[in-house]
Amino acid sequence: MVFFKRVHALDHAPIRLLVGIDQAIDLNHLHGCFGRRGRCCGRLLGSIAPIDNPGEARAVIASTATLINNGYRSNHVPGAVLMELRDAHGTRLFFSPEGSQASLRGIPEQISGGAANGQRFRLYQGRATRWSLMVASPELSTWWVLRSMLGDLTIDMLIAFPFVLLPIWLAVARGLRPLQQLSKRIAAKGPDDLAALGFDPKYAELQPLTAALDHLLAQLRKRLAREHGFVQDAAHELRTPLAVISAQAHVLVMASDLTQRLEAERRMDQAIARASHLVDQLLTLAQFDNQDAPAPSELDVAQLLRRELALLAPTAIARHIDLSLEAPDALMHMLDAQAFLSIVDNLVNNALAYVPKNGQVRVALKAQRSGLSLSVADDGPGIAPEQRTLVFERFYRGSGHDAPGAGLGLAIVREAAARLHGSVSLGDGIDGKGCTFTVVIMAPHGSAPVSTKRSRSAILAVSHR
Repeated sequence: MVFFKRVHALDHAPIRLLVGIDQAIDLNHLHGCFGRRGRCCGRLLGSIAPIDNPGEARAVIASTATLINNGYRSNHVPGAVLMELRDAHGTRLFFSPEGSQASLRGIPEQISGGAANGQRFRLYQGRATRWSLMVASPELSTWWVLRSMLGDLTIDMLIAFPFVLLPIWLAVARGLRPLQQLSKRIAAKGPDDLAALGFDPKYAELQPLTAALDHLLAQLRKRLAREHGFVQDAAHELRTPLAVISAQAHVLVMASDLTQRLEAERRMDQAIARASHLVDQLLTLAQFDNQDAPAPSELDVAQLLRRELALLAPTAIARHIDLSLEAPDALMHMLDAQAFLSIVDNLVNNALAYVPKNGQVRVALKAQRSGLSLSVADDGPGIAPEQRTLVFERFYRGSGHDAPGAGLGLAIVREAAARLHGSVSLGDGIDGKGCTFTVVIMAPHGSAPVSTKRSRSAILAVSHR
């Protein structure tokens, strides 16, 4: 009676848990059942701890092992759980018959690995006052576990399909229908069709996508219209110098005296220079429009500006114009040198072209907290206030002057300033006369221009008054 009471008093939860252990794929799941110190085996060991009789303890362990392995066989689980019971002196009292004469060695109070009869096991060895218990659970292959899970799930999935999966599939198909319609409408567009999609989605989730696509198409339309206009204007501007070159070449061939030939050569040279300058400006604009900005490099902007103005000084001297510069001795800044030189060249050349004889052109370079500023001021005829927003458009030329040009210089300045993450503004010139163009160039994130010495003025060209 004592024996059967002991067996009946066993907690059967450990038995079910031990069967579940072998359904695990990895060691972490095994730890979850046994615990860091073998909770399940600890409960089993605790259930025999009060037993004094070795025969009763052996009977409890044998019954438990039989129950567990019966569960393995009924669930078609390969292998068997092995249990070994020893007394305090190390004498083996019980070993599962499925293990034959195998010998297992574990680490006390820890989960470890071992092999017996050609099969790998997970071992746990626990100790009580009178008994030492080792439990070995077979390691199951991943393929067997997956096959077992799929076999169990197949029937459930077949049952659930008409009630769960089919309604989900129908809902998803219906929900994706507007997206498919939008995709077909985009695919039906021709290569030159940039019109709005004209698609009104039923779902709020598609409205931002449709709006973004329409916005993108609008931007492409504007860019294409701008390029078409640019090509037409460029062709119109190039037609004039080419016509002059053709006419003067004819005059040069037909001229009967030296004076006519020299005059034809002079006009032809002017037309060629104008065409060359126009082509150069067109190429510069094309580069700013189509090329990515190169990585900025740290330059001495003050020294770079002095070198460029030194190249322009002979033009100022030839036109009897005072050209001066106010800048620090050195000003280090991260920028694209080509874009900066395009700004300087076009602003100063414009000033030298429009300022009359004995006029002034003042160039100033200053460091600011957020970047640097470049200003070019003159005392020329100036630009009317109503035209100041138009002079930065391509091929726009103000009225009231006869200076040659194609109207691209200030457009290049605006594009170059934008590439340098800056802006250009137009104000009154020297003593209220002429113009002042100010370009503000922002410093790259995390840097600021460094002025190493004080600012000073320099006269680069002096007019002969």
